[in-house]
Amino acid sequence: MTAATESGTVPQSEESGDGSPDAAPRHRPRGRRRRGHWIIAAVLVAAAVGGVYYATCGTGTAPAAGSDKPTQHTDKVTRQTLINSKQVDGTLGFKGSTSVMGRLAGTVTGQPGIGSTVSRGEQLYGVDGKPVVLLYGKSPAYRDMKSGDKGEDVRQLEENLQALGYRGFTPDSEFTDLTAQAVKRWQKALGLLQTGKVEDGRVVFASGPLRIGAHKAPVGSDVRPGGPVLTGTSSKRQVHVDLDISDRSLAKKDGKTTVTLPDGKTVKGTIISVGTTVKKTPGTDGAADKSTIGVDIELDDDVADITEAPVTVGLQSEKKENVLTVPITALLALREGGYGVEVIGADGKGTVSAVKLGMFASGRVEVSGSGLTAGTRVGVAA
Repeated sequence: MTAATESGTVPQSEESGDGSPDAAPRHRPRGRRRRGHWIIAAVLVAAAVGGVYYATCGTGTAPAAGSDKPTQHTDKVTRQTLINSKQVDGTLGFKGSTSVMGRLAGTVTGQPGIGSTVSRGEQLYGVDGKPVVLLYGKSPAYRDMKSGDKGEDVRQLEENLQALGYRGFTPDSEFTDLTAQAVKRWQKALGLLQTGKVEDGRVVFASGPLRIGAHKAPVGSDVRPGGPVLTGTSSKRQVHVDLDISDRSLAKKDGKTTVTLPDGKTVKGTIISVGTTVKKTPGTDGAADKSTIGVDIELDDDVADITEAPVTVGLQSEKKENVLTVPITALLALREGGYGVEVIGADGKGTVSAVKLGMFASGRVEVSGSGLTAGTRVGVAA
């Protein structure tokens, strides 16, 4: 068997009737047609779905170069982006989790409904008929705030007062008499004593709106400083994945994902955190223990109609942009080694052209070779 010619055509040997190969003549009469046996390679492919490996194989006889018999099945060379991904299980929920602890002693007289969202300036819960108010900020409230005090908590208070429409002071980290006057106006609107001082426990700082997840101290129960009152999350949607440690390389912060919801809808997501602590889960039925790390994904689109649900997450493992691809079933294993494709001309005649293979994904393979361009028709297995 000779190697492929410069044009990419692969000469084939003929077999005698008893199955023994006879050497093919170097030159054939022009009127004599050549036929060859094509073998479509058994190709291991990293499929886009689940990272599962599968093989596509088959054999058949197709027209060789110069044959006027058209190939029955063809497809096109395409220029596209190939993406390999692995499908893993995840849970759709809400970003973050916060336990709100009481700092005022008394009786719980109000609780927001589970699933409701509390925003800046609204009552988070009530104690002895008075509101405990949600404000935005990263630092916790931990003391009375009054004239002369300085600190990050004071700056957060002043920024919130201004955002709620109370003016007449400069938001900074110092509680001045002007701040106290704004506090009195705010206290009046809440039905509180107008002291100009914010007592410890009257406000709760959170990074944003809180979605109520559970009541820890129901209405009518007593609450003491340090006792749990409720739990909440942010209103932002996110997916959590307990990722097998062996797949750690698939998860990178800011990496892109696809999330398939229970109704079949697919939305895009971005990895916002990758855990560094390995969690071990005992195996069942004799299986080995499972080691996982936590991966959190923020969704790009709103899915407000679904509160919590199991989802399927596609983690991208490899991406090739702007490459030429053909279906896997277009590949031919050349007898002298390597791979080729049958290029179909405008006259329907086929010529075998050697190709180099690149990335496999979604039933297609990256190829490069002489004369291949987007739109070129190639033969494929039936």
